[in-house]
Amino acid sequence: MHIAVKFGSILNMPKTISQMEADVLAFWKQNRIFEKSVEKNPANNSYVFYDGPPFISGLPHYGHLLGSIAKDVIPRYWTMRGKRVERVWGWDAHGLTVENKVQKKLGIKNRRDIENYGLERFIQECYKYTSETSAEWEWYVDRIGRWVDFTNAYKTIDQTYMESVVWAFKQLYDKGLIYEGLYTSLYCTTCGTPVSNFEIAMDNSYRDEEDPSITVKFRIVTEGRFKDAFILAWTTTPWTMPSNKALVLDPKETYVSVSLVNVKDRYILAQKRLETVFAGEKYTVQDSFLGTELLGVKYESPYTFYVSQDKEFRVYDYEGMVSMDDGTGVVHSAPGFGEIDTQMGKHYGLTIMTSLDGEGKFVQGDVGENPFAGLFYLDANKLILKDLQDRTSLFANEKVVHRVPFHDRCGTTLVQRAQGSWFVAISKLKEQLIENNKDINWVPRHIKEGRFKVGIEQAPDWCVSRNRFWATPMPVWESADGERIVVGSIKEIEELSGKKVENLHRPYIDKIEFVRAGKVFKRRPEVLDSWLEAGSMPYAQVHYPFENKVKFEAHFPGDYIVEYIPQVRAWFYVMHVLSTALFGTKSFNNVVCTGTLAGNDGRKMSKTYGNYADPKAVLETVGGDALRLYLMGSPLMVGENANFDEEDLKNKLKRTLNPLWNSYKFFETYATLHKWVASKKCESANVLDVWIKVELAKAVTGIARALEAYVVPDAVRLIESFVDGLSRWYVRRSRTAIAEGANESLSTLYEVLSTFTHVVAPIVPFITESMYQELKKFDASLVEESVHLRSYPNYSRAATKDTDLLVQIEMDYVRLIASSLLSIRTDKAIPVRQPLAEAIIVGRVSGEVYTKLINDETNVKKVTFNVAFEGGNGWVVKEDAGLKVFLNTVLTDDLRAEGAMRELIRQIQDKRKEKGLTVNQRVVVTYPDTLENKEAVKKFASDIKQKVGADELVVGETLDVKVVG
Repeated sequence: MHIAVKFGSILNMPKTISQMEADVLAFWKQNRIFEKSVEKNPANNSYVFYDGPPFISGLPHYGHLLGSIAKDVIPRYWTMRGKRVERVWGWDAHGLTVENKVQKKLGIKNRRDIENYGLERFIQECYKYTSETSAEWEWYVDRIGRWVDFTNAYKTIDQTYMESVVWAFKQLYDKGLIYEGLYTSLYCTTCGTPVSNFEIAMDNSYRDEEDPSITVKFRIVTEGRFKDAFILAWTTTPWTMPSNKALVLDPKETYVSVSLVNVKDRYILAQKRLETVFAGEKYTVQDSFLGTELLGVKYESPYTFYVSQDKEFRVYDYEGMVSMDDGTGVVHSAPGFGEIDTQMGKHYGLTIMTSLDGEGKFVQGDVGENPFAGLFYLDANKLILKDLQDRTSLFANEKVVHRVPFHDRCGTTLVQRAQGSWFVAISKLKEQLIENNKDINWVPRHIKEGRFKVGIEQAPDWCVSRNRFWATPMPVWESADGERIVVGSIKEIEELSGKKVENLHRPYIDKIEFVRAGKVFKRRPEVLDSWLEAGSMPYAQVHYPFENKVKFEAHFPGDYIVEYIPQVRAWFYVMHVLSTALFGTKSFNNVVCTGTLAGNDGRKMSKTYGNYADPKAVLETVGGDALRLYLMGSPLMVGENANFDEEDLKNKLKRTLNPLWNSYKFFETYATLHKWVASKKCESANVLDVWIKVELAKAVTGIARALEAYVVPDAVRLIESFVDGLSRWYVRRSRTAIAEGANESLSTLYEVLSTFTHVVAPIVPFITESMYQELKKFDASLVEESVHLRSYPNYSRAATKDTDLLVQIEMDYVRLIASSLLSIRTDKAIPVRQPLAEAIIVGRVSGEVYTKLINDETNVKKVTFNVAFEGGNGWVVKEDAGLKVFLNTVLTDDLRAEGAMRELIRQIQDKRKEKGLTVNQRVVVTYPDTLENKEAVKKFASDIKQKVGADELVVGETLDVKVVG
């Protein structure tokens, strides 16, 4: 007889987690397993994955690792399905982020400082900064088990990448989708450039700020019933008062003319706002009328040092501008400052004001002296308020706290400012954008018709020009008389200029001029929005259309893309816009939007906030597989937000990975002992063997379906559930048969471990590789070098046969009974090692073989079924899921003695484990001299010796085991 080693008493994991995973990584690299996994599948059977490149500096946090793992799981799965999945790393290396980093290094504050420093010197510093990529990124990517080609990584600053972006701009221009215009958008006065609306929305770059909330009096000068009355208009931006061009009201609302006691002035405002505006005041309503009667009346503006037209300083209406929830029901409007104000101004042909320069300072008046000229707009607020007060134009001056956008690159509050920019005409594309969205599979599903579609419907035209430096140049050359040439390639520039293009960056490209028909064409100084570069990734990374034309067109749109949910209105959106505009189709077929993983301050994890700890220690102690299970099984993978929970992460190791490894080690121990090999495999009719194969079939099918539906948490739940059933039920209940070398049990456990290893390899690649390499010792047919070079199992055994279904139903019933009985033990603090006399089940009768499983699992000597039993002294009842069980908890002397025997056996087994003994090493056991031990040895000596592999049991002071011979 062989030692019946308790399952779970074997070493938890090989070596340490860190060493095991490091060994696997070394094996993969030394043998080029990643490269082989790609190369083994035909090029004409591709699966295309798009990877959003991270910024080139800094270290990854858990939010980055979440996305990176998601970018590995699905490609691994499709690779094992026979698809060729090429994965090349990319770096985001352009834009304001780099410029700001370099400015900080050089002590440069703003755009003017850069120009004084010298553009070429500044660009060289940008090159230097982006050449120093973070080498540690590769360590993190390796340790989470992600396979990606770092060697051939592209950067958005590569000349080939930039040329494809230039080509895209030219295509958009030729299609009539690019135009130059005066448009109001968010603007950073520090960086001196427009900022995209969706960039602010993506990172929720808003903060609370206190601003003035003022009501200004505007005297009506139009002859008639309203002459000399004052319209009360509300604004929270006093600095826009010098740019006032109109007052706006709601023509359908009722307005009133009121007077105050002892005040001769008449005030006009909305009736609905009367009690709020004049709260605490005694007033008289002199007249009431619809707002439409005020339309067109002319008023006296407090500031007239900017040129005006006759149609200005009048009252207008414009839908969406006026609310009856705040203010006076009349708003002051300065077209050029505020998107809707500009729309209104364009609608009525009013002057679009450009009264702030690129640094946010007031420009001089063109028909009079501006007393605020040269002042930063926010600094001018106090002076303007004082001036309005001195003019007796200020009716009320209060404060309001509201949300304002800021530039997360420099912290500057952004201003809505009209500026000459270049735009993509989204308005021309909306219908097709919405149509192309219909065939995209979104996870979570509600994003499709929700945030993404609504974002398209509400999207303004896209400002794609920037007044900056470190980016792809806008490929537009113009002559002095306004003639324009837009180019789409380096070759075209060289042919037009007769010069070699050495570098597309500024200032080098700025030096290239064209001469045609006697006219000199100089490049416009603008550069392109970095989001235009990001959205060009699918084709720019392969230098399309200048290279790889056939390959790209054959595999576009891409199959899969995943990023965190704010990218819905950022990267996903711009990719969709560009693919629709350039190719008439969507950019991707399947998209997963992950939720935001919160940092230690409750905000999303971000390098900018510095609110996360380096996950390196976690990867070294808990491991990459555990992190993969934790993140891929979380609600984050279906777009929900979550806080990082390190204890939950550790439980993935404790409750899933360790039990899976222990299941293998249990198999290995007895397969080795009994010289079992796969050539001895046989089928089994044992209900436990049938059941675990049914469970395996369900798991294989379910995991594959979940991965193909891109709902990864469902796959993780199936993994955890299966491992729980495998380790805590099948192996534990089969341990005697396995320990005795039963071929049916060893065959079943081998088949289950081998198949399951292949199935879950895309999700937990480290442990499955380790297990596969070990399993190869028992099976000569496992010829593939790595589990990741094998094909994904097409498991044909499904729970469709009546006998299989019956086994599954019966086993579920038995497990529920056992769970209920064990919960009684827990409640009464009776360890499982302590035998109990009897359990009675109030329910349908289960077969003898299943009843034996209940006996063994619950350590109850007798299990009977009696629908009429109602309990008695010593009996404890438990009801769960419609099942009622009774357990006799009375302990006799014989039961206590048997319990003491089991406890002694446990202690001896632990001591064997502590000394690292193998199952076939015989020992002499010294046991402590206690009454319980002596009674146990007296009654059960032969059983104890058999189960612990002892030749002799000797009483002594402390427990010890010594190897015989």
